[in-house]
Amino acid sequence: MIEKFNFYDIYGYFLPGAAFLAVFWIPFGLIKHRWPSNTWTDAIVFAVLAYIVGHLLQSIATNAIPSWELQTPTGSNRYPSETYLDHGDKELPEKSKTKIKDLIEAQFDLDLQVDKPGNDEIDVIRHNAFLLARQILIQGKAASYAEQSQGMYALTRGLVSVFGLAFAYWLGWSVAAVLKSHAAVNAAIVVMAVALVILANISFTSLRHSPDPPAKRKTKKRRIERWYAFALLVALYTIGYTLGLRVAPTIKQGVLLAFLSAWAFIACLRAYGAYKSFAGQFAATVWRDYLAYNVAASMNQKPEAGAR
Repeated sequence: MIEKFNFYDIYGYFLPGAAFLAVFWIPFGLIKHRWPSNTWTDAIVFAVLAYIVGHLLQSIATNAIPSWELQTPTGSNRYPSETYLDHGDKELPEKSKTKIKDLIEAQFDLDLQVDKPGNDEIDVIRHNAFLLARQILIQGKAASYAEQSQGMYALTRGLVSVFGLAFAYWLGWSVAAVLKSHAAVNAAIVVMAVALVILANISFTSLRHSPDPPAKRKTKKRRIERWYAFALLVALYTIGYTLGLRVAPTIKQGVLLAFLSAWAFIACLRAYGAYKSFAGQFAATVWRDYLAYNVAASMNQKPEAGAR
């Protein structure tokens, strides 16, 4: 999956995966007072599972929770790396945008058109220029701060998924403490089965190759992943409900889990706000580091005063 374990792997995969495993186990700990053991074997198994689960969470969140901010008149999504180069945007100074434009044009023969508002055609160029600029920083080993920003927005995006799933899962547990009728149990089983079938069908659909243009494929994939995320929320709710029926929490324990579910929903919204902030910070950092890196490189190439 990766060449080496790095900052992004910890923040983007391991921590969200570990948080999700904790979310899954908390009801058992609160009700049955059963917590994972602290042996080295269990710790290693937990770390491996957390890393794997983190990958699965990010594969869903990447498309279901994008970082786009605005939309063009045609309805296309716009990302911070594109909007920050618009004329009049306050994130980057106008002179810095002009210098970035000149550098990109000299190095890659791409015109960022920073004197104009973005559109579909301009944004495609800016997106590719952003990826090239980041590659320049990586090759020059000057992308450490940008990668930290990327790790933080990956962490907060993963936490949006974790808290969203925690809200549905813990809510199912809390409902099981008060609603135990035969009809409710049958309904939960049917809904769980339908949700799992939908998840399986969507998973197979996402594997098919689409002949559509890249932009349309991207939009279609995002729509599919959002339906997948919704079906997963429903599945987690029904799983929590059926597990709650089996473990049988008391009314007080159900109230506590409902309280935790409410806080998980609030934390999900807060994590989403932080994710949007870090995503913008990452884009701005890459552009600033790219400009600073090239300015420093050009200064180092100038001959010293008096040198022949």
